[in-house]
Amino acid sequence: MKKLAIVFMSLALSALAEAKTLVISDIDDTIKVSNILSKARASGSFFDDDSRFVGMAEIYQALARQIPDTEFHYVSLAPKVLMNEQHSDFLEENGFPVTQLHMNSGIKQDPEFKQKVIRQLLQEKQPDLIIYFGDNGQFDAVVYDQMMQEFPQIPALAYIREAYSKLNESKHPTMPGQIGFVTSVEVVLDLISRRLLPVSDYRPIQDIVYDRLQKDDGSENFGPMVFPKWQDCRDFVWKWEVKNPPQKLIEIINAIEARCK
Repeated sequence: MKKLAIVFMSLALSALAEAKTLVISDIDDTIKVSNILSKARASGSFFDDDSRFVGMAEIYQALARQIPDTEFHYVSLAPKVLMNEQHSDFLEENGFPVTQLHMNSGIKQDPEFKQKVIRQLLQEKQPDLIIYFGDNGQFDAVVYDQMMQEFPQIPALAYIREAYSKLNESKHPTMPGQIGFVTSVEVVLDLISRRLLPVSDYRPIQDIVYDRLQKDDGSENFGPMVFPKWQDCRDFVWKWEVKNPPQKLIEIINAIEARCK
């Protein structure tokens, strides 16, 4: 895959950055540490408002600042009757901008729920740009690919957290054209390369991730973190070429390589 060249200099935001934009995000294992493929660990995360992937809220906040009138829709397969309050609290307490939280109305998961919600949103909102965030634990990669094929006229980006590996638990790995990531640093670099965020938004995300890595010891299961203990990111490949990278970024890349080998 062609690498993205990112030059650390002032960039004017492109016309897309001024467009009507929808951010459509999953919650569990995308922005919240849940380990959804483990019933025991997932059930333990129900009332956990603190276990978040660091830097993601700040990226969403940056998008809200830089792209006027961006809407943030969170689409979760979790049953509304059980998790509505918990997910709402998690988003509020961790500073995620919210337009609407969409959740499965029944106890039993509807495998087409996300497609139905997203399809309705795209038909009603008719956005100029869609930014999807998901993970490779359940169906996000497949759902986002399907929506991009159904609405090819709408420019879209799909960021997939590689929390699991197709060598082990992941049955729905990142698909061609989607952007796999394991920390918020890759996401902010990619958004800057596409001129959706300014370069000034890079350093705060870098510092959040770097500082957290200095505190983490590899056994993290609860609280804010970069890598949960259970994460299997062997599928991840770094694709960003950064000219004259800061020392902190070099150390973050080294940590990613060590963790995901």
